[in-house]
Amino acid sequence: MNLLRLTLATLLLTIFAVPAHSQQWRQRRSNEGITETFKWRSIGPGNMMGRVSALDVLNHDHKVALVGAASGGVWLTVNGGITWTPIFDNYGAASIGDVAFFQPDSSIIWVGTGEANNRNSSAWGDGVYKSTDYGKTFTNMGLEETHQIARIATHPTDKDILYVAAVGHLWGYSGDRGLFKTTDGGKTWKKLTNGLPDDGKTGCTEIRMHPKNPDILYAGMYHRLRTPWSMHSGGPNGGIFKSVDGGESWTKLTNGLPEGQTGRIGLSIYYSNPDIIVAYVEASDKLPDDLSIPGPGVYRSEDGGESWKYLYRHMSRPMYHGRIEINPLDDNLIYVIARQYAFSDDGGKTWSGKPWGGAGGDDHDLWLSPVDRDVFYTAADQGAHLTEDGGKTFRNFTNMAIGQYYAIGVDMRDPYWIYGGLQDNSNWGTPSNTRESRGIMTHHSIEIAGGDGFHNQVDPTDWRTVYTVCHVAGVGRINMETREHKFISPTPATVTNFMDYAEADYEETLVDYTIDPGEGWLWRDIPTRLIKGSTLPPHFRFNWNSPLVLSPNNPRTIYLGGNHLFRSVDRGETWTIISPDLTTNDPEKRNSSGTGGLTREVTGAENHCTIITVAESPLNEELIWVGTDDGNVQITSDGGKTWTNVRSNIEGVPECTWVSRVEASHFEQGRAYVTFDGHRFDDNKAYVYMTENFGQTWLDISGNIPHGNALYVVREDFVNPDLLFVGSELMCFVSTDRGRTWERFMNNMPTVAFHDLKIHPRDADLIAGTHGRSLWILDDITPLQQLTGEVRQKDVHMFKNRVATKWLELDMGDDQVYFEFRGENAPRGASVSFWLKNKPAEEISMTIEDIAGKYSKTISFEADQGINRARWNLEFPVTETKIEKFRQTLLAAVAEIEKEKLSREHTSQLAGIKSTIDSAEGIRELNDAYIDLTFSFGQYAKGRPIFGKQLNNSIEAPAGKYKVTLDVDGKEYYGFVEVRNDPLL
Repeated sequence: MNLLRLTLATLLLTIFAVPAHSQQWRQRRSNEGITETFKWRSIGPGNMMGRVSALDVLNHDHKVALVGAASGGVWLTVNGGITWTPIFDNYGAASIGDVAFFQPDSSIIWVGTGEANNRNSSAWGDGVYKSTDYGKTFTNMGLEETHQIARIATHPTDKDILYVAAVGHLWGYSGDRGLFKTTDGGKTWKKLTNGLPDDGKTGCTEIRMHPKNPDILYAGMYHRLRTPWSMHSGGPNGGIFKSVDGGESWTKLTNGLPEGQTGRIGLSIYYSNPDIIVAYVEASDKLPDDLSIPGPGVYRSEDGGESWKYLYRHMSRPMYHGRIEINPLDDNLIYVIARQYAFSDDGGKTWSGKPWGGAGGDDHDLWLSPVDRDVFYTAADQGAHLTEDGGKTFRNFTNMAIGQYYAIGVDMRDPYWIYGGLQDNSNWGTPSNTRESRGIMTHHSIEIAGGDGFHNQVDPTDWRTVYTVCHVAGVGRINMETREHKFISPTPATVTNFMDYAEADYEETLVDYTIDPGEGWLWRDIPTRLIKGSTLPPHFRFNWNSPLVLSPNNPRTIYLGGNHLFRSVDRGETWTIISPDLTTNDPEKRNSSGTGGLTREVTGAENHCTIITVAESPLNEELIWVGTDDGNVQITSDGGKTWTNVRSNIEGVPECTWVSRVEASHFEQGRAYVTFDGHRFDDNKAYVYMTENFGQTWLDISGNIPHGNALYVVREDFVNPDLLFVGSELMCFVSTDRGRTWERFMNNMPTVAFHDLKIHPRDADLIAGTHGRSLWILDDITPLQQLTGEVRQKDVHMFKNRVATKWLELDMGDDQVYFEFRGENAPRGASVSFWLKNKPAEEISMTIEDIAGKYSKTISFEADQGINRARWNLEFPVTETKIEKFRQTLLAAVAEIEKEKLSREHTSQLAGIKSTIDSAEGIRELNDAYIDLTFSFGQYAKGRPIFGKQLNNSIEAPAGKYKVTLDVDGKEYYGFVEVRNDPLL
C-alpha cells in the first residue's frame, strides 16, 4: 500500500480571506471553521460584457489602460486588452465612478468609487482609493460619505495634488458632495467652495484642468435626486464654474449659456489651445428647439469660458450620459457621448450620428489618444472597446466577465444550465460545467432574448421550456431546442377575468414613455401587441424588474407580478388575475410620465406601486406571499381569494421600504423570510425578518450583518431548515443557525452586488447572479446541509458525499491562448468532507479503497477545526502485483527475442535492456525499457502482443462505490464516496 502525500492539487483546504475595508469581518477563521473549505468559482460569461463607467489610459502608451466597471471593480491591461487583470477585488465597493493614472508615474493609480451615471440600478461607493504599486494594493484615502464620484483630475507634475468631483448620494441629501482637493496625496481633503454652491444638494459632476496651467480649473456643478418613483435632474445652483487660483476661488460662467436651472454637465478642453473648451449642458427640454435661446446641448468657447456659442441642441438622457470630448489633436472633432451619439468633424457647424459601429451602445466615456488620432477607447453599456484605425475596426473586450445580472434560474440538464437577465444586455443561458478542457468559454453561452433582461425560469421537467422577461413585463416563452418563441405577456384577450378588473373610468392615461419598453425588446421577428409600451390599460402597472415565478408544486403554473398578481396554469397561454391591487396604489407615485426633471426621462425604471417579489409555498400551492416595491407584504392562504397585508406587524423597518425578496419555507407552512432594501431611501441598513405564524409576528434576524449591506435576496436551504443565505450590495452571508448569527461567505469571491441566489435542487450548488461580475458557483454545499447540532457535538463526523462524475474531456480545437474569457469548470474528482470538533494533534490520513480491496490509496494532510474537504483525483496507485506482472511480460518478450538469430551488437543491446528490466525499481524505468525494447526489437514480435502495454502512472478508478477510512489521532472513522461515468456514456 503506497502512502502518498496529498498535494495542493488534490486537497482543497482554502484560506478564509476577508477584505481589509471591513474591520468587523477582518481576516480570521470562523468560530467553528464552517465556511473556510468552500470556494466560489467564476463561470462568466464575458460575451455581453457589462456597463463600463470610466476609462484612463497612459498618454504615451495606449496599451496600458484602466477600466472602471459600473459595478464590477477596476481592471488593468498592459497589452492593449489582450489580457485584463482585476486589481480592485477586495475593497469596500465594486461600483466605480472614475479611474486615473498619475501620468508621470503610472505606479500611482486613483480610484473614485460609486458610479455617477444616476440610473435606477446605480450603486454606491465608499470614497477614494490610491495605489502606489501599480494596482497591487490600494488604500482608502477618505471621502467615504460621498457615495458617487464622477471625475478625478490629477496634477500634471505634482503627485500630491488631486481634485475629486463628488456628485454625492443619489437617493438622498445626506453625506458629502462637491469638489474636493488634496495637496498631500490624499491624507487630508479640503472642500472647495468660495464661489461654488454649498447648499447640501448640489454636487460636482465634472472637473477639468487646463493642460498648460494647472491653476486654471473648470467645474460642472449638478443637482439631482432619485426616489423609487422619480428621477429629478437639475437645480438652480448648478452650472459651469472657473478658477484661476487652483480652486481657492470660483466664478460662475454664464455668457451664452442657458439661464435658470441646469442639470448634468460635461466639459472638455482642447489640448493644443486650451482657450477652446466644449461643454455639454443639460437644460430644460421645454426651451425652444432651435438655437435662438441657449438650451440643452453643446456649447463652445474660444476664450477660456468667458463667452460661449450654442452649437447643437441635444438632450439624449443626459442624466445617464452627459459627457463630451474634443479630440486633443484636432479641435474640429467633437464627440457627444450618449445614447444618441453626436459627432462633428467641422468644429460643431454640422452634426451626425456615431461615426463608427460595432462598439456597443449607450456610451459613457471616451479616451482619445493625444499622440495618434486613430487610437481611442470607448466605454458603453456593452463594455469597453479599442480601435487603432480610427473606428474602422474595434477590439471588443469580451475577456472581462463584468455582466450585471438581475435574476437567474436553473434547469435540470446534466450538467445544468443557468439562465439570467442582464442590464441592457439581454437574457442569456450559460452551462455550469463543460467537457471542454479549457473551461467555460464564450461560445458556450447563448443569447435567448433581448432587452434589459430580468427573470428567467425553466420548467424543471422539461429543460427546453424557458420563460424569459425583459423590462416592464415583456414576457416570452422559448423552446431551447428549436428556438421557437412566443410572447405571453398578459393582454385583455388572454386574461380570462379581465372584465372583473377593468376600470373604464380610470382617471389616468398610460405611462407616456420616452423609450417604449415591453415585449418587443425580446424578439424582433414576431409582431408585438404593444400600445405605447403596454399590453394592458393604465390601471395595470408593472415594475422595471417584474417578477416571473414558477410554482414549485406544478411546473405548468407561473406567476407574474404587476400591481395585481397574475397566474397562468397553461404556461402563459392564458392568465387569471388572482388578487386586488396589492400595493399602496399611491396616486402621487403610480404614474411616472412626468419624471426626469429638466429632461423628461420615462423608460419604466421609475414605475412604482408594483409587486417586486412572489413566492408560492413549496408545501401548499394555495399559500402565496407577495412583496411590493412600496413596502407591502401580502399573504393569501386560499389561492388568491383573500389577501392580508402583514406589513404593519414588521417592526423596525421604515414605511414604504422596498421589499426585495420573500422566501416561503420548505419546512413549515407558517414560516417565511423577507428582506427589505432601503437604499432607495438612502438607508443601507440590512433588514431580514422571519415569521413562524403566517406573518402575525416577525423576528428580526439581521443580527451581526454589518451596516451598509442593503439586502437583495434571502434563500432558505431545502434540506437543512437552519441553513440560510442572504446577498447584499457587497457580499454574501451564510447562517447555520436560522439567522441568529451570520458569516461572510466570500472565499475567492470579489466584492460585488449579489442580486440573486439559487440552490440547485439536484446538485446542491449555491449559484450567484451578481450585478457586476456575472455568474459564480459555490460547488456542493451538502456538508452545510448536513451540519446539525448533533454533528457539531461529535469529535469527528463523516458527511455523506455527493456522487462524483468522471467527466469526459473534449478539445474543441480553438488554439487561442489569450484574449478570451475562460470560466472555471466544476472541480474534477471526488470531494470527501468531514467535521472535526477540534484541530487534530497530528496530520490525519485518509484511505480510499474499492469494496473488494483490489485498489487502495492513502493520503495524509493537515486538517483544522470545523468542516474539512479533501479532493480525490479518482486515481489509484499502480499495485506492486501489476508492476511485477509487467516486468515478467517484458522478460518473457526478451526470452522470445533471444531465440532469434541476433547480431553481436543486438545481443549486447538486448542483454543491457534485460538488465534494466531486472533492476527497475518502478514504472518509469520499466516503461523506458519497454520503449527501448519495442523500438529496437519490435520486428521480432511478428504481430504477436508479446510486449504487453505500457503502464500508466496511476489506475483510473472505475465507476462504483468506494470505502473511505479517516484516521484522526489514531482513531478510525468510516464513510463512502460513489463515482459515476459521464452521463453521456
